[in-house]
Amino acid sequence: MARTVFIHQSNYIPWKGFFDALNMADEFIIYDVVQYTKQDWRNRNRILTADGPRWLTIPVTVRTLGQRINA
Repeated sequence: MARTVFIHQSNYIPWKGFFDALNMADEFIIYDVVQYTKQDWRNRNRILTADGPRWLTIPVTVRTLGQRINA
């Protein structure tokens, strides 16, 4: 029988599809040997509030733009 592997880069507050894929996978791998990207889903996410959409952002210390996210 074929096995399903789910490989995913880390991000802040995953979406529902993440949990659906995780539930269907036999194995889950966090791919964290990649470059950190500014203004991306690695450290922020958008949520709906009573006042409309709003960004939630967590601060990240990055020494250089080419720094890997697992460093």
